[in-house]
Amino acid sequence: MTEGKKPPWSPEAEKAVLAGVLLNSMISIEVFSLLTESDFLDHRHQRIFLAAKTVDFSGEPIDLVTVTNELNRIGEMEASGGLEYIAGITDDIPFLSNVLSYVKIVKDASLLRQFIAIANQGMDKVYSTNVNATELLDDISQKMFDIGTTSSQKDFFKVGELTAEAINEFHIMREAKDGVTGLSTGLDPLDRMTTGFHAGEMNVIAARPGVGKTSLAMNIARNIAAQGKGSVVFFSLEMTALDLTKRLITSMAGVGIQAIIDGTLAAHFYDDLNKAAAELKDLPIHIDETPSISSAEIRAKTRRLAQREKGGIAAVFVDYLQLMQGDDGMESHQLKVAKNSADLKGLAKDMKVPVIVLSQLSRGAAKREGPPRLSDLRDSGAIEQDADMVMFLHDENADTGSDDDRSQGGLRRILLRIAKQRKGQRGDINLIFNAATTTFFPDDMQDSGF
Repeated sequence: MTEGKKPPWSPEAEKAVLAGVLLNSMISIEVFSLLTESDFLDHRHQRIFLAAKTVDFSGEPIDLVTVTNELNRIGEMEASGGLEYIAGITDDIPFLSNVLSYVKIVKDASLLRQFIAIANQGMDKVYSTNVNATELLDDISQKMFDIGTTSSQKDFFKVGELTAEAINEFHIMREAKDGVTGLSTGLDPLDRMTTGFHAGEMNVIAARPGVGKTSLAMNIARNIAAQGKGSVVFFSLEMTALDLTKRLITSMAGVGIQAIIDGTLAAHFYDDLNKAAAELKDLPIHIDETPSISSAEIRAKTRRLAQREKGGIAAVFVDYLQLMQGDDGMESHQLKVAKNSADLKGLAKDMKVPVIVLSQLSRGAAKREGPPRLSDLRDSGAIEQDADMVMFLHDENADTGSDDDRSQGGLRRILLRIAKQRKGQRGDINLIFNAATTTFFPDDMQDSGF
């Protein structure tokens, strides 16, 4: 706490809350759902509150006798103020009906103390370490956001109160163009199978290197940006923002970048490139090229951009999960990936946007023929659990080394397999990948479910 200043605290409110817990079992149920022992500043009150929770958990009624008995059992009666102090807590409570108002006072003081602690930690880092200002700002922003998130209390939803909204969504589904109720991916077969990407969901695109997962993600990102439903955020941990922009321009213009590099591109194609660049300039696509970015930084940057952009955020892309930075205290790479996966799922729910995450496959996938499986996801346990949908890209010719299906222009047949989808069917979608322009489009072959 700041030296010379008293921390936010109301000892009267803390005593009043404890009095309510000790005198009325119905009040204690409400209080336990709103406060924890750490919300009390007085250590005596923390011990009394925790003892009352222990008694309640054991199925015994909460009163002065059972709580003091629990404190005696664990040897903390004296540290809790003694029997006289605990008995005195219930003497001066004004009205039991006001206890929830006292709970709010206690909770507000606790939040303010947490804010002060985080600010002090930030100042300590400034003065004691060679800290990076941007990283410190992101760290503080994340901690402040976490306090706000955990402090918001959500009650149960009664199903009867949600039926009207459910029926309304059924009408939206029925009337939706081509059955797309979320954000269209720009690939009709994928839209039909998924109804688009939806808010609050984490979607994973995984493939072996060189199959085109970044290209597919950029194709989808461009299409979402063109729908006018908000800005698209693309976190690229491997490629630069300029390189991705060049890919977008050549893809939109239908021009192969190799011809530009070789200097063999006909002059009139540059008109197509300029036209595509002008069109791209108006699309709300934002690329962050920070390498080894953390989930906290992704959250903080996305929130700041959402505040700046009038239309908000439509979707977030991360390329790719295994390159993200983990918490310093975690030595295991698998635990870091699991934590980041959970954080990105949390971002989708908190921001109410779809998050599309690209992922590597394990080495075992390259040793086996055929499309990847869920078990092939690198550090698959956490990713598979968190994802609402998992899609694999597979180049069948890569198994045989054959180039028979690759024609002029670098066209390749790619199988997109939906291996997991919480709200829909699994199945295969046949795509054509123009490697020269990094563009995907549906194949004429029939797609199948499995």
